Amino acid sequence: MRRKKSELTTTVISTRMRLARNLQAYPFPTKLSREQAEEIVVLTRNALARLDSGWTEYDVRAIGKAKAMLLQEQHLISPALVAGRHGGTAFVSADGEVSVMVNEEDHLREQYIVSGFRLDDAYERVCSLDDGLGEQLHFAYDKKLGFLTACPSNVGTGLRASVMMFLPGLERCGGIRALVEKWSECGLTVRGMFGEGTRSEGYRYQISNDKTLGLSEYEILRYMETATIEIAQAEQVERKKMLAEEGYRLKDECLRAYGILTNCGYLRFQEMMDMLTQVKLGVALGFFRLTDDEPYALDLFIDDMRPYSFCVEHDLFGADKAARDVHRAAVMRRVLPRLVVRTD
Repeated sequence: MRRKKSELTTTVISTRMRLARNLQAYPFPTKLSREQAEEIVVLTRNALARLDSGWTEYDVRAIGKAKAMLLQEQHLISPALVAGRHGGTAFVSADGEVSVMVNEEDHLREQYIVSGFRLDDAYERVCSLDDGLGEQLHFAYDKKLGFLTACPSNVGTGLRASVMMFLPGLERCGGIRALVEKWSECGLTVRGMFGEGTRSEGYRYQISNDKTLGLSEYEILRYMETATIEIAQAEQVERKKMLAEEGYRLKDECLRAYGILTNCGYLRFQEMMDMLTQVKLGVALGFFRLTDDEPYALDLFIDDMRPYSFCVEHDLFGADKAARDVHRAAVMRRVLPRLVVRTD
């Protein structure tokens, strides 16, 4: 079991649990009038307030592109909500870990994201929220089919369990295509890091169940657990091959990327992301070690360096591109050596 835990620590970045729900008295979002969409927002707001007073509300039509993209970078809202119709709203918990999207593909999308591989913990938290909302909002439910959703693939439990995985070995050897084909036949889907319709970035892939009808929540979680462990083991096999076949070259690439990041004076975003991916690969292959007891500190730092998150954190929205690139380099020089050091 220790071996599996180690494999999962270096391959699973985060766990997300999402529930799709609709209110029985209203048509699905594509058929909602503006007034109906706004009514659902009010009903959700009131229901959440009865459960907890710490929610922050974001009307995606009113908050502006910068704030909407920040929430998307933080995985609190989806690209579909940002691009959606009237009534698109998000409620975010006080700790910033739970969000409820209103009037996306379904009336409600309740989700919780946590670092690491924690399927059961994530399910328990989002299920607790769902129970509280369900007592007040009267979800659309059929005794035979289960929860009714806009997309037939979500009918049943309405549960999508997913893990974000770091899979450089499988990508570099061309094994991702076989992975997609195999697990698609088994009821799983492999997507980019921001979900459906998005591409992979930095060897990151989102693995989730594609079936919710005819399976219990427990069965979905256990199936996801089995699949994640198997994928992590396949990734470890490919990493060992990488080290055996091209270890010296890979080490050189990773060390060069680290050297540039810790000594640069000007750093463009995409250049930074490419080199941080090399550093993360170096950690996975043992060329570097993390200095923090938190095994996901580097992943959190990478997310904090995304364009909108970075500008908000460092008050740079009024600065020109060159100034942002210079400041990005300064932050990188200061922070990265505190998180990652060479092993030799």
